[in-house]
Amino acid sequence: MKSRRSMMFVLLPLLSLAGGAQAATDACVVGTWEPVGNAATDWMQRNAPGMQVAIAQQQGTLEFRGDGSYAAGGSAEATATSASGMSATTRDAQFQAQGSWSTAGGRLTLRPSRESTSGTMKIQVPGGRTLEMPMPRGPAQVQDMQYACSGAELETRMAIRNATPIVQRYRRLR
Repeated sequence: MKSRRSMMFVLLPLLSLAGGAQAATDACVVGTWEPVGNAATDWMQRNAPGMQVAIAQQQGTLEFRGDGSYAAGGSAEATATSASGMSATTRDAQFQAQGSWSTAGGRLTLRPSRESTSGTMKIQVPGGRTLEMPMPRGPAQVQDMQYACSGAELETRMAIRNATPIVQRYRRLR
């Protein structure tokens, strides 16, 4: 009985270390990707009747590394206009993030360790009043989404409560 108990005290710490091993990563996802289109814009136009979004410029990349880390970055300039005449324009909007990623059961999880945004947003309400402010910032958030990967194409589907999912497609750069 004593030897079983001693064995248990030796095995428990080893088992807990094994459980903390690196999360699974789908080799298909490893690489550098760029978005095809702008899923957030498409989603807004589908789910916010009367909203029109014009993208003046956008660029972005998402790099998934084999060690389970990722880096993302991008920039955009866009204008969103509502049927009521309210508009919001972004200028010099830039985003960067890095952290860890994992896959399991058809889901891709991003755990950012650092995020930053910069740029300005100009909001104009009916009647001509204008407000200019820095791009909104908030704490880094874990993102969990469905995904499908097939060589040169990656697709993510992010669930949005009480609305359709945001579906973003990417093409492999390398």
